[in-house]
Amino acid sequence: MTTIFEPAGSSPPNPFSAILAPFHTSATNPNPDLSPSTLTPLAANLTNAVTTSRNPASALWQLWDAIFIPCAKSPASHTPTLALLRAIRAQPPSLPDPQRTEAGTDAANELSSHTDAEGKLVWAKLPRFGWSWRDFHDILEANREWKHRGEGRYFTNFVEFSARFLQEVGAKGEIGPIFVFYACAGTLEQGNPPKPKEGKGNERKFSEWEVWEMDVKAVGLWVKYGGEVLWGVDREELRRGSEAVLEAERELWPRRDGLVRERWVLWAERLRGLGREEGLGEETRGVVNEAAEVVEGLLARV
Repeated sequence: MTTIFEPAGSSPPNPFSAILAPFHTSATNPNPDLSPSTLTPLAANLTNAVTTSRNPASALWQLWDAIFIPCAKSPASHTPTLALLRAIRAQPPSLPDPQRTEAGTDAANELSSHTDAEGKLVWAKLPRFGWSWRDFHDILEANREWKHRGEGRYFTNFVEFSARFLQEVGAKGEIGPIFVFYACAGTLEQGNPPKPKEGKGNERKFSEWEVWEMDVKAVGLWVKYGGEVLWGVDREELRRGSEAVLEAERELWPRRDGLVRERWVLWAERLRGLGREEGLGEETRGVVNEAAEVVEGLLARV
């Protein structure tokens, strides 16, 4: 579980946070140094720290958590982090030291889920990234209504990072395009959203409307950056493992025919409507209008 919401000092320090601290500090500069001469040694340092750890599987989780937390806290870290992930992918496979990770132990057994047939960590596949990402994403989503847990920004910031990652890596990457579908179906296909003055919040929680606006912004970000990836994915491949989700009937889509063109048309119409919703913030309306343009552009191709 991520430590993003834990008070400082309540858990042992993450060793990767210290390694990454100079990188994250420089990432806030207007023109951060993302050259290979900077990123390659850093990537090598990170992967070596995992490989030489007494518990490499746990170290992988710590690595990704140290990378994800700044992405949730500030969009300024997104571009530098994507560049760092490319540098990590370029690292050669590494074999954890068997003398430090004894066979048959819990640490060794857990590690086997993230290594290849030779027991190596294949960095080109970002081992354990997908598992850690889903856990981190779902925790932020579940806590988005609580003001003291990121003020809602953590969730939408991390969605933006995730959608940009999907855009860069594509359908075969560690974040599947099905998450674009989840966002669209969960928000665009539901009728009767809360009204601005309904479901009042308090000093601890956002109102129903404010939480809904977060979800609207999130779906806009997923579509803006990841819509084309979902559009281009093989339909049968998408259906495998996701058929129940694709076939589920929803309020504005009471059909069971998967991801068809007419569904994209509905999404475009809903996004355009949300882009005119005066109760939404200007930034949210801007994002959903950009998302609508993406879908309209895809529909114009055929």
